[in-house]
Amino acid sequence: MATMEESRTDNNSGAHQNKPEGQLIKSPEGVYRLLRRLQSKHTPLKLHFDSVADYYTSMVLAVNYKEGYFLLDEVTPKWGDELMAKAIPFSFDSFHDGCKISAAHMQASGRAVKEGSPIYKIPFPTELQFLQRRQFYRAPIRMSLEIPVRLGVKVPPVKRDEYDNIIPQNPTWAHEGLLRDLSAQGCQIEVPGDLQEALPKNTEYTSCHIIFPNGHLIDLGIAVRHVGYDENRDISSLGCQFINMNPKLDRQISFVVTELQRDNARASSGNAISAPASELFTPPAANKEKGKDGKKDETGKNQERNEPNPALPEKISIAEAHTKAVGAVRRLVMQLREKNPLSIKEIWEVCDLLLQALEQDRQELILYTRIRTIGNYLYEHSVSVAVLLVDQTQHNVTNPKSRDKDYLRNLMFAGLCHDLGKGLIPERIIGKGGDLTEQEAKVMHKHSLLTREILSRQQGTPEIALLVATQNCERLDGSGHPEHLKSISISPVGKLAAVIDVFDAMTNGRSYKAGLPHAVAYKRLMGMQQQLELAAVQQLIKRQGLFPIGSLVSFENGDLGFVKRQNEDHQPQVVRLVYNKQSNQAIPMRDVDLNKTPSLGKLIGPDDPARYQLSNDLLLDEL
Repeated sequence: MATMEESRTDNNSGAHQNKPEGQLIKSPEGVYRLLRRLQSKHTPLKLHFDSVADYYTSMVLAVNYKEGYFLLDEVTPKWGDELMAKAIPFSFDSFHDGCKISAAHMQASGRAVKEGSPIYKIPFPTELQFLQRRQFYRAPIRMSLEIPVRLGVKVPPVKRDEYDNIIPQNPTWAHEGLLRDLSAQGCQIEVPGDLQEALPKNTEYTSCHIIFPNGHLIDLGIAVRHVGYDENRDISSLGCQFINMNPKLDRQISFVVTELQRDNARASSGNAISAPASELFTPPAANKEKGKDGKKDETGKNQERNEPNPALPEKISIAEAHTKAVGAVRRLVMQLREKNPLSIKEIWEVCDLLLQALEQDRQELILYTRIRTIGNYLYEHSVSVAVLLVDQTQHNVTNPKSRDKDYLRNLMFAGLCHDLGKGLIPERIIGKGGDLTEQEAKVMHKHSLLTREILSRQQGTPEIALLVATQNCERLDGSGHPEHLKSISISPVGKLAAVIDVFDAMTNGRSYKAGLPHAVAYKRLMGMQQQLELAAVQQLIKRQGLFPIGSLVSFENGDLGFVKRQNEDHQPQVVRLVYNKQSNQAIPMRDVDLNKTPSLGKLIGPDDPARYQLSNDLLLDEL
């Protein structure tokens, strides 16, 4: 079992400071797993040598748990090789998928040359600092994706596809270049030529235009904090920090970071994630925003149709259906925040996709809903609740509407939209790690009424969506909100939605905490009989199984694996083995059919992934 020590402070500094923030991972197996994460994802390390002002870059090439060391690639710039070869003490910071991983007080114990380049042997650090926070994630831009950046000219705000029309014919730009990475706090821009002397550090620009392939423009202020120069490419790299930010710009940048993260996953994973390209990175098609005849209705809005789509192919990609659903909810929330018309038609379209995905391969779709991405909780939670609502309903033989396709489609819509109002709640409340104050709770509780109000203004919204929007927050004893309804006043679908909403929230982590093991969540749900309907809880447990898809289970021989598929009795059948708790080591991942692999021994029971720093996103990796 990995040992963790968590120390929360207000200090945002690196690992070499005295007051660490986040978790201190001290066990060898914990250190091993984090280093392996950096290796497998090719995450750059930012090195800082003692008594040397500059920073250097390297990457983890290999990690040896048995002997307690890891190998670092050559250090760039190249003069860092001399510092490493002399065993000058160093620390490193790395930023991976919203997590900061840092270590200090390390020295190289050996140097070798492989394929003409130096590599270094580094003993395991005594501890690694692990801090999970969204703003640390730096989303790289793949080389084939060009996102121009222009500094120095202020122009009026513009709409999509209008950028080139309003720029003067001969503008005076201070600098023009390409975006190379982006985070919530800043970016890196590559500009032709050597700007080390021409562009002093801390130069500020009140206007920086980031222009995306689809014509979308973000205009914000930046300060240049670092200027580097690559002689071979004749390119200057500008490390920039955003200035004069406001909540609207924060949301725009956060959205782009998420889209870049998905773009990189899509580009690097082959067919592991069959995700369509983001609209941001796709050139606009003619009349994309209009109907087939290019006309709008008399209200000035595009006509929205919520009829089922008869043109879906016989077989679809389950992963793509899930990705499109998450993207549709995300866009809806962004439109809501920007006070733009809501693309309700897209939600109806993904309802059809998800219904077909459930019919085609229920277990694979459930699997995708159990794997979460940092920063996407609201959108992925909405999709999960929608899928579970329909899954539970259509297999409940006592429900007369269990085979009513129109009812199930409306129910899917209700689930996808049930938390829309949270998009208008301040992030400091939504993302707060501790208990909410009384005033913060009052603000949070408004989200269900906001959702109902938003949906009631949309043409074609089914009544069940308005019902689920509020009643998923009600409790049998009247302790819920917004109307403090009691058992007799809450509809059956409202009671089911409440159970599913609580279950999904319990079992899936946020940026500030890990999710509960499913067995623990079941136990807590069973203990909430004053608030949640017992029959709905029992129905959920029966349908999802004691060892749900995506959960971690333990075997007699010490192996741990994530449940990938279940048999007809909702028991684990196919499991992906990832770890052995007797040796406290990761093992080569493999999928096993429990009916054909007696060597594992008896299935002992559920286990907690957080104890071993395991994540069920390992289920997405290609074997």
